[in-house]
Amino acid sequence: MEVSESDSIRTLMLEKWNDIIFSTISEPLLNEALRLVKEERDGNLIDSNNVIGIRESFVALNDKLGEDSLVAYQKAFEKQFIEQTTEYYKKICGKLLNKLGVLDYMVYADKKLEEEQQRAQKYLEMSSPSAGRHMEQAVIALVENFEDTILAECSKLIAQRDVERLQRLYRLIRRTRYGIETVLKCIDAHIRTEGLDDMRNNAENLSTDPERYVQQLLQMFEKFSSLVREGFCDDARLLTARDKAFRAVVNDSSIFKTEMMNKKGRTLSIESKCAELLANCCDLLLRKTQLSKKLTSEEIDEKLNQVLLVLKYVENKDVFMRFHRAHLSRRLILEMSADQEKEEMMVARLRECGMPSDAVNKLSRMLQDIEVNKDLNASFKKALTVTNNNKSVADSINLKVLNGGAWVRGGSEKIRFTLPRDLEDFVPEMEAFYKKQHNGRKLCWMHHWSSGTMVFVTANGGRFDLEITTFQMAVLFCFNERAQDKISLETLRLATELPDAELNRTLLSLVAYPKMRSQILLCDSPSQNITARDFTDSTKFYINHNFHLVKNGKTQQRGKVNLIGRLQLSLEANAEKEHESIVALREFRVQEGIVKILKMRKTITLAQLTMELVEILKPLFIPNRQIIKEQIDWLIDNKYMERRPDDISVFVYVA
Repeated sequence: MEVSESDSIRTLMLEKWNDIIFSTISEPLLNEALRLVKEERDGNLIDSNNVIGIRESFVALNDKLGEDSLVAYQKAFEKQFIEQTTEYYKKICGKLLNKLGVLDYMVYADKKLEEEQQRAQKYLEMSSPSAGRHMEQAVIALVENFEDTILAECSKLIAQRDVERLQRLYRLIRRTRYGIETVLKCIDAHIRTEGLDDMRNNAENLSTDPERYVQQLLQMFEKFSSLVREGFCDDARLLTARDKAFRAVVNDSSIFKTEMMNKKGRTLSIESKCAELLANCCDLLLRKTQLSKKLTSEEIDEKLNQVLLVLKYVENKDVFMRFHRAHLSRRLILEMSADQEKEEMMVARLRECGMPSDAVNKLSRMLQDIEVNKDLNASFKKALTVTNNNKSVADSINLKVLNGGAWVRGGSEKIRFTLPRDLEDFVPEMEAFYKKQHNGRKLCWMHHWSSGTMVFVTANGGRFDLEITTFQMAVLFCFNERAQDKISLETLRLATELPDAELNRTLLSLVAYPKMRSQILLCDSPSQNITARDFTDSTKFYINHNFHLVKNGKTQQRGKVNLIGRLQLSLEANAEKEHESIVALREFRVQEGIVKILKMRKTITLAQLTMELVEILKPLFIPNRQIIKEQIDWLIDNKYMERRPDDISVFVYVA
């Protein structure tokens, strides 16, 4: 009761004060307040408490019981304050821009907006719903009216990397309604242009050096990221623009490109070679190479993380997984992995990156197979020693039983040929041993994946350990009892039973191995630069008894020679065939995706189908219109779906 009486008395006093005193002096007071604010804007010192007191007087008029309104304050003080702000800057900004120039005007505008922000905090009632209009009008007067002129400097400042002025431009433009869109376009254009120019200028070196290629991309990414961080405060919109533009650089096919062809030889798409180069870089880091030997474990981890960072922007991730799997196969089969833990860690990181689980599971299974084979080999060697009483032979055999689903592509890829006699006896023994432990399982020998070491003794006393493939071994064994003879290609074909393509490739690796000055075999071909095409049935091959190694300019009669090179894990002849198999798998995935969507939707338009299909497949690749159209036609022909008779752009699922 006492509080109610007190409020009533206060309200009555305010009403009397307004009627008798304030109503007669409110206009002069308001004009004085606005004059003081103008003085302050002009740079003069004022007693700000006078303006604050006048503002509080207008606010107090509405402080009535049961009311929470600022109508009198808004209509009188706030409205006049905002209008004066607009008029003040409208009069002087255009002239100042012409006088100072754009860059110095940006300094002025930035400073004035900061002052107006502080002025609003002091002189306006911030609880008023319309208080924000003051800064809106200040931004329009100081920035938006000259937005095009200010933004015209954006590209130049980005190119010059003028961080201080970019920060200022960003502070001004972020306050506007639409100006940031122009900044986004400038950033996008800069990253695309500079990124592609850098790659183009270094293309010759980068195409043959995967590590430098990755480093070049990472340097660009860091440079663009620091530009956004320092110049634009890591604005989320600018980061999105950076990602979009960098993705365009990574997936650009004008510099590093590869053609994806189907089995009919028709090019379906021209894509960036980035995925393949990233896989090659991983191989250099994970394989026993000069690079992996000179780096510490932490440095290798860092570089692998960098590869995965770039991989995030790659669209054709299925190509990366294909080549990474091939490289992993070679490393594991040839026992060339620098660190098994790193291999396992890489598989785990690929899983974390969102790579398809079926592809990652195969990599994981490959690593598991190698671990399981350690115990299998120990058991087999023990059994072989007991059976043959020959420990040296047992120690020289190293078997790998691999899961076909994880390792083999496109069927069993069997190839028929005659094993050297020294190896032939061990095949049935191994099969009998394995079947005794795993009844019902079938072994398929992958001789083109196999390798071994052979001792080569020359006529002049040289002794060399040759690391060779099984095919190379089969050819060299033909000379074991005919060391002084010349043997024709036709005879070698009959002795080894190798297909022509494999035999020619194997012989070429023995007569023209590019890393050696002296070759194991010689031939009577007159050509200086020998190729497999120079071989005919009558071409004769013979042992080079003067074979030697040259190291640091000195001839050596002993040493180890690796002739395996890039062990061919597939009977596919070249990269084009590899790409054909990638395209075939893509076609299958597109078919699978379309059927999956149709099963769920029953009916769907082409536009909606395309959008949902891209969303499903983008973790692996982005399907283009051509492959989508071709697979839709195939599914229609094979009665999986049909077009709706009254609207051919709508598809219907056929159960």
